[in-house]
Amino acid sequence: MKPMVSIIVPVYNAAPYLNQCVDSLTNQTLKEIEIILINDGSTDDSLAVCVALAATDDRIRLIDKPNGGVSEARNDGLRSATGEYVGFVDPDDWVDTDMYERMLATLRTAQADICMCNYVKETKEATVPVLMKQKGTIEKEAILGDIVANVIAKPSFRSGETDIMGSVCRLLINRELLEKENIWFDKEVAFMEDLLVCVETFLKCDRIAIDAGAYYHYRVHESSTVMAYKPHFHQRQKQAFAKLQELLVREGKVAALAPRMANRFIIIALLSLANEAHKDNPMPFREKIRNIGMILADNELAANLEKIDLDAVESRKKLELNLMKRNASVTLYLYYRVFNKIKAALGKG
Repeated sequence: MKPMVSIIVPVYNAAPYLNQCVDSLTNQTLKEIEIILINDGSTDDSLAVCVALAATDDRIRLIDKPNGGVSEARNDGLRSATGEYVGFVDPDDWVDTDMYERMLATLRTAQADICMCNYVKETKEATVPVLMKQKGTIEKEAILGDIVANVIAKPSFRSGETDIMGSVCRLLINRELLEKENIWFDKEVAFMEDLLVCVETFLKCDRIAIDAGAYYHYRVHESSTVMAYKPHFHQRQKQAFAKLQELLVREGKVAALAPRMANRFIIIALLSLANEAHKDNPMPFREKIRNIGMILADNELAANLEKIDLDAVESRKKLELNLMKRNASVTLYLYYRVFNKIKAALGKG
């Protein structure tokens, strides 16, 4: 039986979550699927769990490889995929059992190359659906303003503004589109690799179908990337930002997306400040303050901050942006130490 959908799961040290993840895939109401597990040099029991799971269902294929990062693992999955469409699931997440049947039906009805669904944020404390404002079928130029722009950043820092999480895990993609346009995950990029592929794929397609269902369950836990301290985070985020800028130059979309890119640059700085104040950052206090000062000393950041109308910004964000404009390194560090504790207590990413 030739699969309609290839589901690619990059696996790295995810043994406690793999059974729930893979069970949600083998129990899909759409039976014409293949599940490609790529064990990316795990040092826990993930490989053993993958081997045991593969023995239970002949639709599961296992690739075992030395550690090369999530991008290369997903690329290996793409090289091995035989389905007409591809989806991606992270090993600590899970999906509703009718996700791929429903998304495939939505995609085919719209005659689109991509279907995008909503997702559910799963923490210890709560299950929260995260829903897009966009609905129906998005075509051609509307893709730029309604989808790509909102994947890059929110339109402003006003309260109530929303963006679209740039994750391939909420997508079902025509594999022929990826092959024709030679779209791959960039193994040189440690962060935002999802976002880069999303933006490039969206820019290359003519029609995106939005499925209103919230089928994908995104688990937020202490060891997940979104919650952990990340060394060299600011440099790697800026590297990914430069890759995104290069992509927009190639596609001739720099001018159209300049305001969102400016907002993205500020968001990178905000995330980097919070990362420096993370409880697991082993650097001495003086080194943390020095790093925060270097982030704030960026001329491009200062220029982008000057463009923001702070009177239209919610109070908490207004405080952060004002402190950034004033280069208040120590105050920002103390602020984010408190903010990170509150965020961790609430289980939020």
